Amino acid sequence: MILFAVGAPPPRLDTDDLARIAGRLRKLRPLDAILDDIGDVIADQDPPSAEAPELAERLRGDLVRLENVAVAAEDRDPRVATLVRRARTLRATALPTTAHPATVAHLRRLAGVAEALLERLAETGTLRVCA
Repeated sequence: MILFAVGAPPPRLDTDDLARIAGRLRKLRPLDAILDDIGDVIADQDPPSAEAPELAERLRGDLVRLENVAVAAEDRDPRVATLVRRARTLRATALPTTAHPATVAHLRRLAGVAEALLERLAETGTLRVCA
């Protein structure tokens, strides 16, 4: 975490700092990828069980990204706050592996919260909807 004194100019970034920031930006998945993950889960056909762990990890990452956007933008909407809490709870819950229906249900809960949070962030103006 980087802290700056109020009123003080931010420190200059050196080449290593800029390279680190650029690397992180390259790793960010576009919002379209989040929509693709949501679509893969809520589609008419259940995702294959072999793909479930990777899909769950991507959805968890999608939720982290959306949570970070809400927190960084200081979105104070009560529905956003509720969705962020639900997202954090779901991310902390292990993916059920005993039965495929339970796995799919968990994936759908992850995708549902991601979709609702994405939509609400767009409604509050925290994210802009791109056509």
